[in-house]
Amino acid sequence: MNDIAIKLHEVNKVFRIYDRPSDRLKQLFNFKHKKYFTDFRALTDISLEIKKGEFIGIVGRNGAGKSTLLRILSRELTPTSGTVSIHGKVSLLQLGVGFDSELTGIDNARFASKLLGFTDDEIENMLGEIVEFADIGEFMYHPIKTYSTGMYSRLSFAIAINIDPDILIADEVLSVGDMKFSQKCLRKMHEFKEKGRTLILVTHSPEAVKSFCDRSIWINDGKLFMDGDPKKVMTDYINFMVFNQLPQVTTPEEANANIQNINSEDSSNLTSDQIVWDYGNESTTSIGSMKAKIERATLCNEVNDRVTIVTGNPKLTLMAEVSVNVDIASPSFGWILYDDYGKYALHTNTDIAGYPIKSMKAGKKYLIKFTFVLPSLKNGDFIFSLGMRGDDDEMLHRLQDILPLKVFRDDSKSQQLGYVIIEEEEVLVNQI
Repeated sequence: MNDIAIKLHEVNKVFRIYDRPSDRLKQLFNFKHKKYFTDFRALTDISLEIKKGEFIGIVGRNGAGKSTLLRILSRELTPTSGTVSIHGKVSLLQLGVGFDSELTGIDNARFASKLLGFTDDEIENMLGEIVEFADIGEFMYHPIKTYSTGMYSRLSFAIAINIDPDILIADEVLSVGDMKFSQKCLRKMHEFKEKGRTLILVTHSPEAVKSFCDRSIWINDGKLFMDGDPKKVMTDYINFMVFNQLPQVTTPEEANANIQNINSEDSSNLTSDQIVWDYGNESTTSIGSMKAKIERATLCNEVNDRVTIVTGNPKLTLMAEVSVNVDIASPSFGWILYDDYGKYALHTNTDIAGYPIKSMKAGKKYLIKFTFVLPSLKNGDFIFSLGMRGDDDEMLHRLQDILPLKVFRDDSKSQQLGYVIIEEEEVLVNQI
């Protein structure tokens, strides 16, 4: 238990919503057991553990319950039921929360530090670092009612990070300010984490979570919907925000059953029996209306050998077998190659490639072959996601993270720092 910073067990939070202010008094002096309020359940059975030194990213759409959870973690709210154990001093960083608009930035810094129990001498020692980090110049000595949103953010973060808490909770601190300040905040967070402190970042930036967090938590409708690897959680979360559809998980048994079912049918006209299929061996997250379904897929080279590792820029073929449940006009099939941070490396589809599909018929199966020359990518781990859309841009089916690809080369070109390797170079050095 010594390595646990925060532990929540079956935490619930219910707010009472009154239609009129007078209803509060009526409820207070109510002797007939009549309810003058409605219950709003903000959190439902939240159980989780956060270890010391973890960098956690929390996401969820507006109204999902993120702010309520943060207020409970910072001891600002008490849960309606359940237990909360917090080991260490917590600092909640929210934009301008607790500031007095009439006071100057420096006076607000003193006041906030005083509330947290610091002595006058300790506060004076911290002020220099706060002023330097905020980097807002003479505005530090002006009333904060004259501040821009970016200045609010700078001052908030400077105060929160320099009071040296054990647990830092940052709520949307990266959503304002310029890129330079955001990078400065992230570097400071990493320094904080290296000291063994715990960070909880609430953000609407999936890229920030995938790039910097060890773990991601997705809150949906007041419930802990997903907790795990940032790349996978963020991929599913982005799909949910774009398509408003929660992911469906295909188990290995279901995937293998699909393959066996297809193999039992006559697909000789599709040459499916000649292909070594890759997808179907692992659990897979998918979304879509399922009017068409990507049953199986593989990545192979020019001699139809399955490919998982490449050393340069070979010619590859991505193949997918699609079953169609309804007639579809002008469908589009495409793929995205993600890097190990979940960022887009490559993307294309049948329309972009100049090979539009006119239609697909219900009850039929189709074999799609996508042949391309792989650009010279940097060394690293990549993975394909596949998808199909209808003519009205409806997502028919999307499979997440199903075909892994490792790029490895040990020649001098591999020392380049860019995303793509420069293969052909010519350098002339002449004395002049």
